[in-house]
Amino acid sequence: MLRGETMRRRYLIHIDIDAFFAAVEELLNPSLAGKPVIVGGLPHERGVVSTASYAARKYGVHSGMSLHRAFQLCPSGFFLRGNYQIYQVFSEKFFRLLSRYTPDVEEASLDEAYLDLTRCRPLYVSFSRAAREIKQSVERELGLSVSAGTGPNKILARLATERAKPGGLFEVEEGREEDFLKNLSIDVLPGIGPKTGVILKMLNIHKIGDFWGMSRTTLRALFGLNGDELYLQSRGIDSRPVSRVAVPKSVSRETTFLEDLWDRRLLLAHLAYLCDRLTLPLRRDRLFAHIIEVKVRYSDFRTEARRCLLITPTQEMGRIYRIARELFLQLLSKSRLSLRLVGVKVSDLVRARPLSLFEPYSEKEERLGAAVDRVRGKYGFGALLTVREKMLDGLYGFEKKQGFVLKTASLTR
Repeated sequence: MLRGETMRRRYLIHIDIDAFFAAVEELLNPSLAGKPVIVGGLPHERGVVSTASYAARKYGVHSGMSLHRAFQLCPSGFFLRGNYQIYQVFSEKFFRLLSRYTPDVEEASLDEAYLDLTRCRPLYVSFSRAAREIKQSVERELGLSVSAGTGPNKILARLATERAKPGGLFEVEEGREEDFLKNLSIDVLPGIGPKTGVILKMLNIHKIGDFWGMSRTTLRALFGLNGDELYLQSRGIDSRPVSRVAVPKSVSRETTFLEDLWDRRLLLAHLAYLCDRLTLPLRRDRLFAHIIEVKVRYSDFRTEARRCLLITPTQEMGRIYRIARELFLQLLSKSRLSLRLVGVKVSDLVRARPLSLFEPYSEKEERLGAAVDRVRGKYGFGALLTVREKMLDGLYGFEKKQGFVLKTASLTR
């Protein structure tokens, strides 16, 4: 058994609906069954693929790919904009079905969940049999194929699900954890992006077992905060509980422009707007972020990102924008190309703001944010927009007053 496992082994199930959006479209329109279905938009639209069916994936199409590129790879594909409301109905039914088997169900996404059966041990003769019954029940009542994996913690259960795709069930047996992990590709670990993957392969690390010869200190020196995560994940160590009220992993806002933009003032104005939108759910759910990340996609479809780790987490729009602006300008200085997409993300979220001995705490920003939210709740988001610099003066017919921008058209109707 890997280090980090307790003497009393937990029993977790990770379950994921296969190609969710595309599968729902095939269920509603049986003529699409087995065909390359691509959900996210039409080929001529500026956007990205949300979900590709397994038939479309054979052509190289995957989530996050531009629709234009997806059409180049799969011109015979069936491109659909999709319907989020319909997907939401299926998702709600999915979680109702899972809650029959245990109260410990965590919603990881619309189509993905963790179940902890440990507390329900007396109810099941065999956890393996219970996992099969849950999978079969969901497929029968939902009409969709699902993949499932079981293990003693979240990371092992999730990796087992990846092994089971599509439509299978894989169990990480007690005492076989290391055998399961050692030959898996490093690409299956969460958080390993293209750049990290390149560095690891230069270090001759191709499989998870190759990590085991590297110390935690070395990984931290190479990858910073991600180094700690890589050390734990590669060894199957994960103490995270299955929580019914889970803190979200991240909150993000991004925009794909109708036309490529190059004007710095317009781009910074839009960045400020995205930061403003981003802080709404943070204040609503009393979330504070340790990591702020900015992403851009250039006109040549190349995507780059920069992130900043904060010792003291924040939900303040002003602070988030100042950091995002600095990261954004770093990205902008690297290329003379125009931009087709700008995005901001905050992650490593906590529900309580830890107090710092070195940073005086003031409720001013929180009270200001609450007041802004009340105004917007009554008159709409566009009635009141916050700004931090003079760059927005004169843009879009806005009028600046005392640190706020009021949309003149909204006030004069």
